[in-house]
Parts: sequence; structure tokens; C-alpha cells
Amino acid sequence: MQNMESSLNHYKFEVPEIIFGRGLLTQIGSCARRLGGHKVFLVSDQGLFASGWVDKALKSIMDAGLEVIYYDNITSNPKDLEVEEGAREYIRHGCDVIVGLGGGSSMDAAKGVAILVSNGGRIRDFEGPDKIFRPLPPLVLCPTTCGTGSDVSQFAIINDTERRCKLTIMSRCVAPDISLTDPDTLETLPDEFVCTTATDAMSHAMEAFFSVASTTLTDVHAIKALRLVSTSLVNAVRERRPDDLENLARASLHAGMAFSNSLLGIVHALAHPIGGLYDANHGSINAVLLPEVIKYDIPVVSEKLPELAWGLGHRTDGNIGTASEVVQEALDHMLDAAGAPRSLRSLGVDRKDLPELARRALKDVCIVTSPREADEGDLLSILEKAY
Repeated sequence: MQNMESSLNHYKFEVPEIIFGRGLLTQIGSCARRLGGHKVFLVSDQGLFASGWVDKALKSIMDAGLEVIYYDNITSNPKDLEVEEGAREYIRHGCDVIVGLGGGSSMDAAKGVAILVSNGGRIRDFEGPDKIFRPLPPLVLCPTTCGTGSDVSQFAIINDTERRCKLTIMSRCVAPDISLTDPDTLETLPDEFVCTTATDAMSHAMEAFFSVASTTLTDVHAIKALRLVSTSLVNAVRERRPDDLENLARASLHAGMAFSNSLLGIVHALAHPIGGLYDANHGSINAVLLPEVIKYDIPVVSEKLPELAWGLGHRTDGNIGTASEVVQEALDHMLDAAGAPRSLRSLGVDRKDLPELARRALKDVCIVTSPREADEGDLLSILEKAY
């Protein structure tokens, strides 16, 4: 499939206001206040409360002279029922601005609450692209992991508990007004989640780079993200150096800006049904699928491989064959060195479910921008190789 930029003379690139820097979690309150807020609905999770970051956020909000309602009934892979309960609490307390603090689960839940309080209905009503018609309340998102990209993206991913699948909601409306990243919050992130959230950022960057909707703007951010991950991931996991953790936070931001504007591909089209059916860690699923999807995509993205190899820290002098080998070897080495999971079996996926997962992936919105078309058999083959 042809790169979209080669056939269009125009494109758009949308991002929220971005604030990035150590110690800037103290600005949450002032951000909410200048968006016109008086009563903040703070969405986070119990694990983050235990780490002390929620207390810092609450203090910042109260120091700004604002009232706050704290909602933490959020689990990993946020559920439709949790989001709908949150919307009822927002309305009951008369809140007027939402802050999401945490990983992708908390931030996507905050987006879900924002959708429902302005549009009504159930969250499943908004599955797919451009189903939101009323403006959302002001929204500030603060990531505390290094991979989600939800703080800048036009996506919200919510689990449908009845159908045991992930709802992919895509709309410019769900991008926040302000993205605020304080890399200090990564200091309390366990090694396992440093690895799996950073590999999520890596998959965002690679899929954005190969997407048929990629542009020069998205490519710049995708390659920057890959350089930051390739230089810092292993050291961040092994040594926990603050500079490496900050680089991973930057990588997540760059990758988020890239995929929000170019969309994704087969990795995420497959990861969403796996996460919905098994409630498995999203970054772990991506780490397993990414190498096999890259192998599948290589025949149709050969002209971009030398630049991708450079992003991973290797010069190939434009040689496509060398770049193909380097990309695959560098990716495998990085995942192994960081301790990422390498098989679907290790994540508890049952082989008998692979055909159903392939069928569900064909309906995922991310499949639309894959550089290489795939049918059910192709997707099943990728799953079998990753198993």
C-alpha cells in the first residue's frame, strides 16, 4: 500500500498543549484552574495512591483553590462499568473538569468519563471513529508510565465486559486539552512495567512509522521515540538511572504524537482482542507480537528500513537488505535484554482461541492503516508464529 503522504498534498497534525519536566506534577492544579475548573474529578488507581503521587496531585489541586473528587475504582484494562460509574459520580458531585493521573488505564478511563458526562448513553455507543458529537469537559492527562501515549492521542480503549472485547474509540474530542508529564513519577514504576510500557511506546513508534497514513511530521516523532528507547530501555530497567527514565518518558510522548496522527497497524489490531479476551497487559502483548508483525510488513516497507535502522542506532548506508537484518536483530536483542515476554503462551493465551482472535482483529480500526493488507489467514499465521 502506498504511503498516504505521497498521494496527498496536505495533512494535519494535532496535539494538545504539552508540559514536560521533572517536578511539574505540582502544576496539575493550575492547569485545571486555567481551563475554567472549580471542582476537579481526579481519576487514578489504587496502586498509584500507594506510591504517593495521588497525594501530590491532590495537594496541587487544593493549593490552586479548587475542590476535588477522587475516583479510583479503575482496574488494569479499564472496564465499561467502571467508566460508567465514574460518569455518574462526576455528575452527582457537579464536577466541571477531569484530571487523569496514571497509566493508560486511568487516562483512558478519564476519557471515557468525559465522553459520557457530555454525551450520555453507554460507552459502547461510541466505539469506532468519530461517534462523539458533543464537546467534552476540560481534560488534563498526566502519564506515570513510559508507554501509553494516551495523554496526547485521539484514542480511548475500554473493555466491554459483556462481549469480552476492547472498544476502540477514536475521535479528536478525546485528545486532552493539556498533557502534563513529570518523569519523576517513573521512579516508583516496577522494572516489569518500565519494560512493558516502553515496549508499548516502541510498538507505537514502529507502527506509526510504517502506517499508510504516516507523514514527514509523524515520521520525525516516531524515529525520535525509537532512538530514545534504543539508547535507554535496557539501562532504565537494569540501573534505574533518572536520565534513562526521563528519556523513556520523552519516547512515550514522541511516539504518542506520531501514532495519534498516523494511526497504527496489525500489532494493535491483534493486541486489542487479546487484551479484551484475557485482560492481559497491553505492553506485554505488543512485545510478543511486534517482531512477527515487522517480519510480515518488511516486504512492503523496504524503502523506509534504512531510516528505521538509523532510529535504532545502526547505520546501513542505505542498503535495504542490511537494514532489514539490522532492524530485526536490534529489536530481538532489545526485547531480550530488557526481559520482555516473547510468546503468547507465556501470557496465558490458549491456542484454541487464535482463530477467534484473528477474526476479531479484522474488525479493529487499527487494521485500516497497516502497510500490508492481511486477511484472516495472514493474521492467524502471525499469531501462530508468536505463540
